[in-house]
Formats: sequence, structure tokens, C-alpha cells
Amino acid sequence: MIIFNKKGKSKKFISKPPGKNQPDIILGAANFKDMIAPSLVREVEDNGGYYVEIGSTSEISRYFRSFYAALSGSSTNAGMLDSLYAGDFGEADCDVAIHITPTDQARTIWQLEQQIAKLEADYVDEHNSARRNTLLSQVEDLKRRHALIRQGSEKLFLVAIQAMASSTRMEEFKKFCNLLVKKFSGRGIFLRAADTRQLQALFGMTPLDQHAIKDVFRDMESSNIADLFPFGLGGLRHKSGIILGNDIQGSILFYDCWDRQIGNYNIVVFGRAGFGKSFLIKLITLRSAFIGILTAIIDPENEYENLMVGMGCPYIKLSADSKYRINIFDVDEEEDEDGNVTVNIESAIKAVQAVVFKMIRTYEPSALTGHVKVMIQELIKELYVEKGITGDPLSLYETELKDNVISVAGIKKVMPTLSDLYEKMIAVPELQQAVFLLKPFTRHGGIPSQAIFDCQSNVDIRGVPVFAISVKGLDEDIMRPVGLFVATKWVWEKFGKNWKVQKRIVTDESQTMMDENSVETAKWLEDAFRRARKKNISMCAITQGFEVFLRVPQGMGILKNASTKFLLRQENIDIAAVQDKFSLSEGEANFLLSAPKGWGIVKVNNDASVFYGDVTESEYNMFTSDPTDLVKRVAV
Repeated sequence: MIIFNKKGKSKKFISKPPGKNQPDIILGAANFKDMIAPSLVREVEDNGGYYVEIGSTSEISRYFRSFYAALSGSSTNAGMLDSLYAGDFGEADCDVAIHITPTDQARTIWQLEQQIAKLEADYVDEHNSARRNTLLSQVEDLKRRHALIRQGSEKLFLVAIQAMASSTRMEEFKKFCNLLVKKFSGRGIFLRAADTRQLQALFGMTPLDQHAIKDVFRDMESSNIADLFPFGLGGLRHKSGIILGNDIQGSILFYDCWDRQIGNYNIVVFGRAGFGKSFLIKLITLRSAFIGILTAIIDPENEYENLMVGMGCPYIKLSADSKYRINIFDVDEEEDEDGNVTVNIESAIKAVQAVVFKMIRTYEPSALTGHVKVMIQELIKELYVEKGITGDPLSLYETELKDNVISVAGIKKVMPTLSDLYEKMIAVPELQQAVFLLKPFTRHGGIPSQAIFDCQSNVDIRGVPVFAISVKGLDEDIMRPVGLFVATKWVWEKFGKNWKVQKRIVTDESQTMMDENSVETAKWLEDAFRRARKKNISMCAITQGFEVFLRVPQGMGILKNASTKFLLRQENIDIAAVQDKFSLSEGEANFLLSAPKGWGIVKVNNDASVFYGDVTESEYNMFTSDPTDLVKRVAV
């Protein structure tokens, strides 16, 4: 049907649909909005508080509560909202929106002039001197703002700061909201809940919001707004621990490997020679000592002697001419988290056999058949049994019968030695080749430099906050790799006694323990990384050979059980593997190829920061091993 209006223009009309009235069948089909829309969106009142619940048939409900920030002060400072962005004070999530609306310059200048005139009039009429000073200060501040805006140096904006807490767990959600309000009220930032309007506030956090100016706002200049933004936010956000140095923005970087968010306390350090691996560990060791963390360092190159001298701590040198001796059979009692004190004799047997197998493999790897391994293991067990050492802590000590009373003297039993094992093995025909290869490492071999672990221990580390054991005096090809492992295992036994004390064991050049021909030592080190948390120990492995470290499967096991990774400058040949294993971005990988000395990346779980290990002059003198620095020191 077509009709004409008065001006002669035609209009088209659709005739009335036939039949009974009903909804349009086309509109009944689901569209994309229906696909993504939740099943439930509602604002809920709970004991005077309000929140929004959003849920669906396929996902658990999530709870949201919005707050608007009221700033009590007249000034801002850089990073004042960083903690709000991080949300690192609870288990819920925290989203932040900053709503910014520019003002009209002419209207702003006029309003400032009106306010200045009003305050000046009040100043003239005011007779109270204290009040007059306050009014004068306000006038001067407004005149400053007026001049800056008129000159174009600053612009004025209307700013609303909105924070929204959310969680799928109601208990955590409520706790987080309470902490959120309390934490910032002490900083002059008062978070007011948008109660009765929570649904509207939630919508205001989305790009669909059309209300540019919020009813809760604060006028701010452009320089104030810059203070609100999280420039450089991210990376490591520990609030306690030691000062590691500075991040790339120059802010102080704290590191705490016992932070409750970290799964374990273990550390690995990778980097090229001469770019600060040992320097970093010295920094961590010294600063950790001030907060009560005990540290033992296994030093293959006399790298840590100056640090020990500077701290007044023992530096134990192992060599044929040294007075210090360590017995590989040493075993100690240990206390678990439930207060149970036991002797882990099985772990001790595994550690001893790992050392013995490494010694035998040094000369002939093929000598250790499966049959030979089992027989040696049984002989090691026999040695402990003959000494009466069991899982009972009292079995480690001598008892004395006096006047029909048995008393524990507190004197530790004499431990088995390598010579004891040698004498047992020599009596077994099937072990003649193995015992011949073990002989040089015993007193029967006539080589004192290789027999230094065939002894009773005489090293006492009780009451010492930090100490280092040097194996540089041992033969580089044969004894140093053995000594590195023996010292690490011995410290492990001593440190495992008290789980209540935080402890760290540092093994430098740890790639020597990941030798393909000595799988037992690699297995032991991996096992130590797995078990360290229960003993409250932070294992720390340092190496410059990333590919060598991963040559055996245990290397990857150690990486997986180290929550903290320090990456310093890398070789071109290693960077592809490093980037892959640590999930580095292209920019991070390129940084590690050219990182200056002392710079690196620290990754703790999913957090990462570029850092520089900043030290004082006295710390630098204790830490440096740069030949140039040492020559200058001698010249002075």
C-alpha cells in the first residue's frame, strides 16, 4: 500500500501481519550476547554490606565489590597506588580503574579566580591568626595552580579512582575487602564501598560505561595523575628479606626465598665466568647473616676466603696438608616438623655409596656392574649395623654402665671409615676389581692426597653463622669433584638436625656433580633439592655451564625444584636453551647476551625482575675477586 502526503511524497506502509499476535520467531534465536552472558548477575546485601554475584551453569560464582578512593591529602607521590595494583596483601584479585575527564580550561581558570577572591575576602575578615595563616596558604596554593594552568604548564582533570575486589571464595573475598580498606586508610587513601550501587559500579569498570564523570571524584593536575600510574610495576614484590639491590627503575629490590608464596627455598645461578655469580652469592650470604640465616659454602676455587675473613667466620681448607678432616660416613639425628627426632640411616647409606661409586668410576666406570653395586651397598649397611647405628638417635652415642646405672655419656660413637669398607670388600672375591680401584682413596693406597676422607671428622661448626669449605687444595681431576660432593653431603647431614632454623647450602661449580659418569652424585643432589624444604634448607647451585648441567636428567629435576633462578650474562651458545627452559621473552634473552657485570634477571615462580646487585664500598672490597681490584689493593 502506498499513500501520498500533502507535499506529494510517498510513504510505504507494511500491512498488518495475519493471524494471532506472537513474538517474532527470528528474535528467538540465540545471538553472540546470549553466548557470553552469565546465567546470574545480581547485587546482594549481606549484613549491611553489598556485593555483586556473577555465575553460570558451567563455572563457579564469582563475587565483586567496588570501592571509590577518597584522598585526604593535597599532594601525591610516585607509586602511591603500586600496592593497590599488585594486590599482594591477600588471596583475592584486585582490579583498578582510573577515570579521567579533562576540564574546560576557561571554566577552570574562572572557578579558581572565584575561589581565590572568596578566600581573600575571608582572610580580610578573619581575626584568628592561626586561621589567617591557613587561609593564606590556601590562597597561595590556588594562585600557583592558576598560574600553571593559565600558562599551559599544567592541565586540570576530574579523576575518580575505583578499586574492585573479586574472588570465587566468599571467606577469602570478605577478608581481602577488609584488608584493602584498612591497609590504605593508614596512607590517607580512604576506600568507600559503592554500596546499593555495586552493580552500577561494576559496569563502570568496563569499556561499556558511558558515565565519564563519576560522582566521587577529585580534581588533579597532570603531574599528580602521573603519580598514579604503575610505571615499571611488576617483577619481584617481596616486602621483607634481604636487599638484593635495585631494579631497572632504581627502586630497592627485596628478596626473601622463604616468602610464603614460594613453593620451595632453592636457588640456581647461571652465568658466564666473570660476570658476578660468586659476587651475587657473597652479597646474599652477608645480608642473610644479618637476619639469622645460616650459610655453608662449598668453594672449589678459594673464591670466598676474603668474605669469610671479613665476616670473621671459619674458612676450612681441605688438602693433604690441612688439619681439617671430614668422614663420608658421618650421620646425625634430625628433627622433623612434628618434633620427631630420628636418624635417616637409609639416606646416609645412599650418600656413602654415591661417594664410593664416584671414586671407583674415576678410574674405571665399567667396574660397577649391578651385582657389584648391590654387594657394596650391603657392606655399607653392615658397617653401620656393626657400630649399632640405627634409626634411633640414641644409637649414635656411647653408653656407660656405672654402679649398675646406664647413662648416656653424650659422646658420639666412632663412625665407620673408608678403610673399614675396604677391608670388608677385600674379603669378597667378586669385589676384587672394585676394591683395587677404591684402594687409592684409603690409607692402604699410599697416596695421602687422595686418602683425606678416610678418617674421623674433626670439624665443628656449632654456633657459626657462616662458614666455607674449600676444596681447591685437592687434585683438580680426581679429588676436587669428589671433595665437592663429600663436603656438600657432610654439611647436609649437619644442617639437617634442626628444621626450625633457616639454612642455606651453596655449591659453586656444581656442574662437576652432574657428570654423566657419576650419576649417583647427580641423583643425590637432585634428591637434596627435593627434600630441602622439609629440613628448612635452601639449596643453591651455581654453574657457568648450562648445557653441561642439563646433560643428565637430574639437572632438569634440580631446575624444577628451584623456585628462584638468577640469570646473569649468557654465552651465545647457551642462550637458546636458556630462553626455552626459563620461558624468557625475546627482550629478556637479548638483555642476557649483553648484560653488564652485576646485572641480571631474577625469576621467582612467575615473577621476574631485572636487577643490579648494588653494594657499599666495604662490601665490594670483601666480595671482589677481580684481579685488577686485587692488584690495586696490593699496590696501596
